[in-house]
Amino acid sequence: MNPNFLSFFEIDGQEPVIKNNFFYFSQNKFPVINGIPRFTSDASYVANNFGKLREKHATLQLDSKNETSDRRKTILGRTKWPSHFFKNKAILECGCGAGPDTEILLSLGARVIAVDMAGVDIAKKNIGINDNVQFIQASILDLPLKMKSFDIVFCHRVLQHTPNPAETLSYLLKFVKENGAVFIHSYSPGLKKINPWKYALRPITTRMSPEILYKLIKLYAKPAYRVTNLLNRKKFGRTFVKKFIPFRNHKLHPYLSEKNDDFLIEYGIHDTFDSLSPMFDNPIEPDTMEQIAKNNLKQPYEIIKTPTITLLRTIITH
Repeated sequence: MNPNFLSFFEIDGQEPVIKNNFFYFSQNKFPVINGIPRFTSDASYVANNFGKLREKHATLQLDSKNETSDRRKTILGRTKWPSHFFKNKAILECGCGAGPDTEILLSLGARVIAVDMAGVDIAKKNIGINDNVQFIQASILDLPLKMKSFDIVFCHRVLQHTPNPAETLSYLLKFVKENGAVFIHSYSPGLKKINPWKYALRPITTRMSPEILYKLIKLYAKPAYRVTNLLNRKKFGRTFVKKFIPFRNHKLHPYLSEKNDDFLIEYGIHDTFDSLSPMFDNPIEPDTMEQIAKNNLKQPYEIIKTPTITLLRTIITH
């Protein structure tokens, strides 16, 4: 357990005491295993789908491992914040996964509390020894942390995978300081028209065993990759691929296009499984995000709406 982050913890107004590898909050105690406080068990709704991705593709999305700048450029591009803005900021990262965004936030000079419900050991292994990060195994719907204590609340590619995104957003915004910043990402509701195959198949795939679904996607990945490469040469073909072929081909992605076929097939398997397996996939309406932000934020912000994503971000002018 990193003592530099102990002051951020709190439950019902009680600060923790660490003793014999346990966090004590009054009468409640929680184990600290591998330096990670555990406020949830691994037997959670994320364990079988997102856990499968971490098991099979632990380092796939880390810039340091795949030798791209995908995550760094995506974070800076979507936040529209200058890189120096992150330096020395205390960031609450909500849903860290295997740690690809954590890695970038740390490289930008931030201090990060990275939270996920399960599989956090993989993220810790990926990041390695770093005094500027503390991983926590906890639900982002029930955080053992002090409210209004973070310079930045950061939630990227996670909100839509919670049972009630509006409630989740309202809750998470309580942890940012009054003069702090937020970056919240959600899928756009418009994806249901752009990628109808995803939402047509999910009633079936979410009832399947994750292991069987993963094997099935892996089985057809190579031929799907070849077919989509051919179709993507024409505008009509690209539209057909997006609407009707259940495979995520990133050959045209500006940050990944130079990678070899094996890498892109693996990435396609990862992202196709990520589309079809999660229990929850509820893109928040931009108007709902706007109203929640209006009720909770003091600093100027903007809502960015595109056909595929919706963003809430604090406006930084320096």
